[in-house]
Amino acid sequence: MRLFIAEKPSLGHAIAEGLGSGKRCGGYIDCGDDIVTWCFGHLFELCDPEEYDPSWSDWHVVPVIPSSWRVKTKESCMEQVEIIGGLLRRADVVVNAGDPDREGQLLVDEVLEHFAYQGAVERIWLASLDARSVAKALAGLTDNGKYAPLRDAARARSQADWLI
Repeated sequence: MRLFIAEKPSLGHAIAEGLGSGKRCGGYIDCGDDIVTWCFGHLFELCDPEEYDPSWSDWHVVPVIPSSWRVKTKESCMEQVEIIGGLLRRADVVVNAGDPDREGQLLVDEVLEHFAYQGAVERIWLASLDARSVAKALAGLTDNGKYAPLRDAARARSQADWLI
């Protein structure tokens, strides 16, 4: 099974339409050999300082620099994270359908990292949701690995924001 993970529901629905008729289920659309699910933007967030070390809750203790970065699932996204995790266990191939920018790349890659997904990952680069653009993008899937610099840039920006 090929699993598309979209950045947001509207993108997921557009991809499902491009794949053909699908059956709507809780948190995903079943399109036969393909399943389309979605995030709600970032499903994860960096842990707060006091989650690393209780003494860091006092903002007079600076600098606050973690030795390694940790993320947590956003409370409002727990159910969708569980749905995606179940779908990932069935997937032969995943398609990162994040928005075509660094944040879009990061937010789907974070999901794959969270679940330690080891299978093949492709990337769909989709800037518009009209039928023609979706069909063209579905025909031009590429290796997700070539977009790692975008993911790394987004992660670095997020960590720099946290430090500041």
